[in-house]
Amino acid sequence: MYVLPRTPSGRRALWLLLPVVLYPFYWSVLTLVPDSWRVVTFAVVVALAVLAVVALATTGVAVVRDHERSLLLLVVAALTSSLVLALGIGEALGGH
Repeated sequence: MYVLPRTPSGRRALWLLLPVVLYPFYWSVLTLVPDSWRVVTFAVVVALAVLAVVALATTGVAVVRDHERSLLLLVVAALTSSLVLALGIGEALGGH
C-alpha cells in the first residue's frame, strides 16, 4: 500500500476529490455572498455535487480496474463519501 496514487486514474481521482473535501472550508466564504447573488452559491453547490459523483465514480474505476491502493486516495474517498452522505441525509430530512 502506497501513500500517493501510482496510476493516472488514481491521480485524476484524487484531484477531483480534493475540491469536494475542501468544501466545508470555503462554505463560510459562500455565506458572505449577498442575497442578490444566491444563484452563484446554488450553482457552486450543484457543481460540487456533480463533481463529487464524478470523483467517486473515477475513484471506483481506479480502485477496481487499475488496482489502485494508495492510502491517501482511499482516505479522501471515504471522507468525500461521508460528506456526500451526510449532506444528502440532511437535505432529505428537511435541512436548511
